Amino acid sequence: MVLPPGAGQRAHCSEDGKASAAFADYELAARARAGRTVMSLDWRRIAEWTTCIIEDDLAPIGEVFAAAGADMPEAIWNPSPEQMTAAPLRFLIGHWHELIRGGTRPHTRAVDPQKLRPVLGYLTLLDAVDDGRDFRYRLYGSIVAEISNLDLTGKLLSELPGSAHATEFAIAASRATLRRSAPLYTTRKPALAEASSRWRRIALPLVDDADVPVRLLIGTVASGLDGRTVSG
Repeated sequence: MVLPPGAGQRAHCSEDGKASAAFADYELAARARAGRTVMSLDWRRIAEWTTCIIEDDLAPIGEVFAAAGADMPEAIWNPSPEQMTAAPLRFLIGHWHELIRGGTRPHTRAVDPQKLRPVLGYLTLLDAVDDGRDFRYRLYGSIVAEISNLDLTGKLLSELPGSAHATEFAIAASRATLRRSAPLYTTRKPALAEASSRWRRIALPLVDDADVPVRLLIGTVASGLDGRTVSG
């Protein structure tokens, strides 16, 4: 379901100045790069939602989701392992805490597939595109791909199929994670899913040699109708 720009949304969160100046140019670039799929999104709303998430004000986001017949997503900054109800996400946030013990932000090279072997199927890697306005899937976990019946490796996050508001929230949450440079835990109930009751996601920022966040290490799990983690 594609909502008209601004549908059901209050202007609670001020739009980021840099994003406001750049969003129109990005729409034109998106048109040339990816055509109608990207252009179905409301990039101004994505910019506003990014600020909402950074400021812990999800009310405007919830109104758009409610207008589309969906539950409001939830977001928690810097979650503890105890807040992770799914074992793969507890493992991943615990690994993150080990990486930051030295007081430095984890580098992209800190991702060690051997150490992450128990949760590899639940992992995705997103590379920032155009200074974080969009993101590209470097890796799309096998379990996530099986559950969603999608393999988005090499695709843009803005090309994610499904409801426009859900994709807009995914982009805004990813932008917010980079800008705040902190772990962000989100949960969302898919409106039309038949086999899952909720998607749970922990996004962890990774930096480059200049200590700039440029990639997200993401763990994603789906909870079945019985509340248990779906393992494919």
